[in-house]
Amino acid sequence: MKNIRIRLLWHPQAQFAGYLLAQHDRLGEARGIAVECVPLDFGTGPIEALLAGDVAMAVASPAHMLESGHADELVMLLAIQQASALVYPARISAGIHGVADLAGKRIGVWPGREDLELRWFLHRSGIEAGRYQCIAMNDTVAGLLDGTVDCAQMTVYHEIHHLEEEAGSLADFSIFRASEADASLLKDGLIARRDWVEAHPAETQAVIDTVLEGWTLAFTDPDAAVSLCARLRPDMAPAEHRRQLGDIRALAMTGATLREGLGFPDPLHMRRALQAMADVEHPYEKDTTSLVDGRFWTGAPAALRSSSW
Repeated sequence: MKNIRIRLLWHPQAQFAGYLLAQHDRLGEARGIAVECVPLDFGTGPIEALLAGDVAMAVASPAHMLESGHADELVMLLAIQQASALVYPARISAGIHGVADLAGKRIGVWPGREDLELRWFLHRSGIEAGRYQCIAMNDTVAGLLDGTVDCAQMTVYHEIHHLEEEAGSLADFSIFRASEADASLLKDGLIARRDWVEAHPAETQAVIDTVLEGWTLAFTDPDAAVSLCARLRPDMAPAEHRRQLGDIRALAMTGATLREGLGFPDPLHMRRALQAMADVEHPYEKDTTSLVDGRFWTGAPAALRSSSW
């Protein structure tokens, strides 16, 4: 039995239900592997952990790959979500009604180069760098509520719900989405080191099959997924895990999932991240033709690549 470590972007929760089921229901045993989910480590980002060899794979985005400067050493193997999970609420009472009103404002973002979509969104909306201030903070909800920032980066499955609960409602907030300027980027993909994949093709296929089985189970049996997530993270109520799983399902049930099936590593996500880089930073100058590897998704059983759930 080969142990395969997968680094998560955050603590165990319904956002990662398919990966967690793959581990705790031992879905990889028949394939000769055991999946181990490695939670957030503020000291080392997921791509850093991957490049250092601490994990075999990581949940990360095409933007994380490109901005690491080592994208040629990495490949994207899966994309469960097929749409951007990010929103940007801003206080109407601060005079922010439209995107143009973000000029001159303070915007809360997560540390660790998590703001490529935001910068691309503002660039495409006519607000160039230097006309707003990005402030890194771990808790963007608190920063928006206490007035540290005027607008904040959040996910549709987690922070925005906390903002609504703590503020009492979202009535005082304009909710911006990068899709308004055709600037949305994928947040969660499954990334691996290229050399590891080339050296371990059988194990790579086993991981892809196991992860797809985990997500299929999460979407077809949400009670089982919620029960596991609530046990692993009891500080979140089961109802919160259930709502989060529903939000993740909605992000998955769109785009390439409808055309191709669950988990399809759509090269479009990489092309968009490359365009964002070119527009707001600098073009990625290395060969990009093999940044997405769909062989293992194609090799997975058809029943696990379905969207019939």
